[in-house]
Amino acid sequence: MTAGRTRGAALALLLTFAAAGSLLAHAVLRHSRPAAGARLTTPPLELRLSFSEAPELAETTVALLDARGDTVALGPLARPERLTIVAPIAGTLSPGDYTVLWHTAAADGHATHGRFGFTVLAPAGSAPLSPPAGPAAGRVTGPAPPPVAHGVIPASEESAFGVGSPAYVVIRWLLFCALLAAVGAVAFRLFVLGAVRRRPRGAAAGLEPALARRAAALGLAAAVVVVLAALARLVAESYALHGAAHAFDPARIGTLLRSTVWGRGWLVQIAAAVLAGVAFALARRGGAAAWALAALAALALAASPALTGHAAAAPRLTALAVVADTGHVLGAAGWLGSLLTLLLVALPGADDHGATVAELVHAFSPTALFFAGLTVSSGVFSAWLHVGSVAALGSSTYGRTLLVKLAVVALTAATGAYNWLRVRPALGTQAASRRLRRSGTLELLVAVAVLLVTAILVALPTPVSQ
Repeated sequence: MTAGRTRGAALALLLTFAAAGSLLAHAVLRHSRPAAGARLTTPPLELRLSFSEAPELAETTVALLDARGDTVALGPLARPERLTIVAPIAGTLSPGDYTVLWHTAAADGHATHGRFGFTVLAPAGSAPLSPPAGPAAGRVTGPAPPPVAHGVIPASEESAFGVGSPAYVVIRWLLFCALLAAVGAVAFRLFVLGAVRRRPRGAAAGLEPALARRAAALGLAAAVVVVLAALARLVAESYALHGAAHAFDPARIGTLLRSTVWGRGWLVQIAAAVLAGVAFALARRGGAAAWALAALAALALAASPALTGHAAAAPRLTALAVVADTGHVLGAAGWLGSLLTLLLVALPGADDHGATVAELVHAFSPTALFFAGLTVSSGVFSAWLHVGSVAALGSSTYGRTLLVKLAVVALTAATGAYNWLRVRPALGTQAASRRLRRSGTLELLVAVAVLLVTAILVALPTPVSQ
């Protein structure tokens, strides 16, 4: 098989995973009262739905239909427990068959919906069923629900577009690439150029200010792409949650941003990207304090994927999941993002002078090793948290996709090891510098594939949540 066909087959496989992701639920309905298929001798006073992940009250709708398809009036939705939604039944239930339609989204922004039915056997005037024991159904622990009639299920019920759709995967992929480049520019300035600065008599002495300005220019471009990709992601998320008919509804988008974990995480991301852009613009003028501002923005950027992804929706150890995911992004950016900066900024700035290139690479290598170790350790913890067991690696779509990611990461690491063991020791000549560019570019191309698999992986339900 030719290299082109291999790449095409790999891309087709990845996009197949992406399309499959749109069919998979995240906040799975674990049980309900009334239960699916229940035959009740007395009508219930409420509908109680319990999910595998915490549902966002602001993005949850519930409808109750009778046998003719007419809507039965429901009271305001409440979330008396973290995983439970309660809908009081305001109307009268006559004997007959009823269907419950529900739509919700978890903290990671992944929407899901479903339906189940039950039957009332008793006459309408019989004594009602006592409410289930537990917290009061009227106590709302989350934000107020949006002004949507409970009898109307959002258009996303019938929309094929979801978080696993190919277009959404590409948006996340671009976002991840730009985010790692922005954070990597900061890591390069702080750690690699910091090491160069500590050697005032080295071959790269005097280049540090110019290289810092070039790194800031790269960071600024990456921050702009983060902003644009984040805006596209907001539109895609609204399409996934609200359907095409309401994707640009200001009220629904406002509710998404104000009243959901995903929305608040998105606001952190967009604010951090804007702050990073301002800091990089100032750093291009040589302001040393601007890099401290850029470092603060980079830390917030690194945390933002955790606030809009699986970590925020983790059913256990949520805080540790967010910390691990943030460390994973920092590690990947410090390793691969700073490599990107080295190849695009530092090496061209060295004008192929062998000794200068060698010094820059020697300054980069400890940084890469440290951040690669952080990437691996945080990734192992996150995998344990989300997968739960070795068996789930092969029995779940998430686990199999994770194995694909691990295989590509191993290839990236092998390329980096080759650069460390074979290319770096030979540096000092222009020929060795060109060889480094080729092998470093290959390492980055494989890393881009890792980010594509990651963009797919974050749209899949974790085995632990299911």
